[in-house]
Amino acid sequence: MKVKNIITGFIVILAVAGCGKDKDLGSPAEEAIAISAINIGETAFDADAETICLLKGQEVQLNYTVSPAEGVAFPEIKWSSSDESVVSVSETGKITAVNVGTAIVRVTPAIGFGPVAATPSRTVRVLDRYVYMNSISITGGTPDLIAVGENLQLGATYTTESGDPATFIRYTWSSSHPEIASVDDNGLVTGEGQGEAIITATADDQNPGQKPSASVTVGVKQTTPIETFEIPNDPELERLGYGQEYQIRFNVTPADATVSSIKWESDNESAISVSRSGLLTVDTMGSAMAVITATAGNIVQRVNVAVAQGRLCYSFADHFTPWTVTTADAAVQSSDGVKTTIQMSNPTNEGSSKHRGDINLVTSGGSATMVAYPNVYRYLAVKIQFPTVLAMGGNSNGCIKLEMFDNPRTIGPVYTGSTTSNQNNVFTIFGADAITTTAPNVLVFDLVETKWSGEFTTGTAPYKLVQFKFVIADFPVAAPWTYDIYWVRTFKTMEELTAFVASE
Repeated sequence: MKVKNIITGFIVILAVAGCGKDKDLGSPAEEAIAISAINIGETAFDADAETICLLKGQEVQLNYTVSPAEGVAFPEIKWSSSDESVVSVSETGKITAVNVGTAIVRVTPAIGFGPVAATPSRTVRVLDRYVYMNSISITGGTPDLIAVGENLQLGATYTTESGDPATFIRYTWSSSHPEIASVDDNGLVTGEGQGEAIITATADDQNPGQKPSASVTVGVKQTTPIETFEIPNDPELERLGYGQEYQIRFNVTPADATVSSIKWESDNESAISVSRSGLLTVDTMGSAMAVITATAGNIVQRVNVAVAQGRLCYSFADHFTPWTVTTADAAVQSSDGVKTTIQMSNPTNEGSSKHRGDINLVTSGGSATMVAYPNVYRYLAVKIQFPTVLAMGGNSNGCIKLEMFDNPRTIGPVYTGSTTSNQNNVFTIFGADAITTTAPNVLVFDLVETKWSGEFTTGTAPYKLVQFKFVIADFPVAAPWTYDIYWVRTFKTMEELTAFVASE
């Protein structure tokens, strides 16, 4: 990122302020290149992409890379910990687990500012012991024969001696004959040649002793060539939503043809990607188009796909990024293929008896934006399970508040409902009159019949949002202070929402 006026002005101010000859800041007329991103590397103690788990007294060196790699005017960085009494961090990024608890370790440019990508953090949990796996089972169904080039997704489950969740839910995958069936780090098996291979998953959970494992035999057969191949008309391909995963439908002959031999490509991979099986994934928060090309031998089929403005189809089944948890000490705990569990803040650290775990998709001040189109996609729904029963219009048992706005402000910043100015808990509970804590709830926000705080109103045009956030706060619950989130979606009509919920 080139910063002209801002950085140049910054240099002039420093020079006038009397930094003297200690540092050559360059000519005021020169352009200065700032750090655009810092990436913190993986460690052996990563419980997930955001969380590091250590035992008291352990030390770990955090490694990082800076973008751009060369030419940065101010390349220095600095490390900080939200609670030095729990986790300390040195000037070089070495973290030390001091006491049991949770702290956020962050790295930022030393000049004190930068984009969101340049201020990454890791949640560090200090524990008095690790919980290890004592048995593993492989999931994914009973593997039948797969074809050369075909994929089979395997998974794994585990048990622990105490019944508590394992600290590190990680596995290493291996194949007895990778020339017949290879397997990647996530358990995805690919047929390479005819025969049989044993696929094994082994616990990778820091246990210095027992390493439980489980195995399954996978057979691989030869391929059957595709004779005819067509992609029928599908209106859904013209109105995909951000975060959506959608399988392109296609027909082949003969019926037993090896469809895994089809090669899929997208001409706009950064916005709409396509897997080896024709599964589309929408990675853009705005409108976009792509041409998907499918090649089966000498047969080539192409189909146009598009992302609809304001359509949100995000699932938290097996991932959380690019969403972030924005409350200090709160963090993503796990994703289990159905939902993501969020660990809320520790009230002791906040000086409160209540817990909080805000999440957002785009943050004011960041570079990312997303589109809201209330006049078309009127209903925003979130499937979530709370630890307490929320009281409509109050926050004595916790609250959920939708916060979204554009810049300059024409919508937002705080959704408050149509009949009350209270900012908390103004939504409709789909199919129910009250929140339940024993099952997920679908909460519906009507983005047209709304009242927004301040003098902001909705209209007919799409809005480019710079903030999209759920404030989830004030929960007076006992440990472990968690909630589960399943998906966030927008719908044109309540009938469309009803059909989707029914399809689940």
